[in-house]
Amino acid sequence: MSGALDPRSAYHAAARTTPRLRAVPDPHPEATFGPQHAEITALISAVAGVTPEQDEAIETRWFDLRGPGRFVARGRASEAASAHGRLEAQFNARQRAWSASALKCRDAAGDAAHALAVRDLIGGSFDRSAYDELVAPWATVMGPVHPEDAPVVATTEQ
Repeated sequence: MSGALDPRSAYHAAARTTPRLRAVPDPHPEATFGPQHAEITALISAVAGVTPEQDEAIETRWFDLRGPGRFVARGRASEAASAHGRLEAQFNARQRAWSASALKCRDAAGDAAHALAVRDLIGGSFDRSAYDELVAPWATVMGPVHPEDAPVVATTEQ
């Protein structure tokens, strides 16, 4: 066997010395989550820090407040997002909130993010009752999801 170099070696050596992977910056949060990006980011951080006691309380409220009203509210929020070109932002918010934790409260967090993504449309194509329906299980235990929201008081009926 001769010690001759493979003619491809010189060509490939240059390619091996340059880094192949480059960091891709995250898109600006507003591009990912829409105009409520700061509040959605705060919600996602809160989901990641939920204690087991809070998790149990949120899940109980989410279960207690289940019903057809929640599905109607989700539909209204999705319609508002669709009408304003925000379905992707709404989807990103819901998925990030849901996946921020493996606890049972993730469904309530997803619903809250779903509504929060279109909160600024309340009074137009989205109504306050639909927003309140979606954020109530989370807000009852963890507090308002938006600084302008009133505190939610736990009730036994919905």
